[in-house]
Amino acid sequence: MGNSLWYPSPMDVCAIHQDIVSEYSNTDRGIRDPGAIEFALDYIRDGVVGKPPETVHRKAFHLLRLLVANHPFVDGNKRTALSTVATFYVLNGFRFEYDEEIRSILKKLGTDEAAVDEAEVVDYLRSRTTESNLDDEIDPWREELIRFGVAALEGDEGDQND
Repeated sequence: MGNSLWYPSPMDVCAIHQDIVSEYSNTDRGIRDPGAIEFALDYIRDGVVGKPPETVHRKAFHLLRLLVANHPFVDGNKRTALSTVATFYVLNGFRFEYDEEIRSILKKLGTDEAAVDEAEVVDYLRSRTTESNLDDEIDPWREELIRFGVAALEGDEGDQND
């Protein structure tokens, strides 16, 4: 599994964070610890002593845990971690549909990481994901985009340079 998965880069995580902070005016911008981002990504890919987490769900758990508990950003750590994990799942063929329980998990990871039961959170992640084919997700979106774009252009007599 290890080599066939998509893993985010530090730039990917920072781009997700930038999207988060741009949506919320009361969220402070900035990276506190770039090494914490790199550590989280290295850990899910390579693990400790060459033994990475074994399943996509365990990798997702540790990505979530490390991005929340190590607070690499000035603000928005939980939202960035959740968005990064959702992206990790999508790009690895899963749809992640979390519910309100994720708030409790994120809060515990941010305040008392030791109180979080890894097995319980991995079970939660597994129960909230379903396998999906990325092509099956993208094709309907692309068709809708084309259909919308064509419909918007038909009969448009406005500025041709728009």
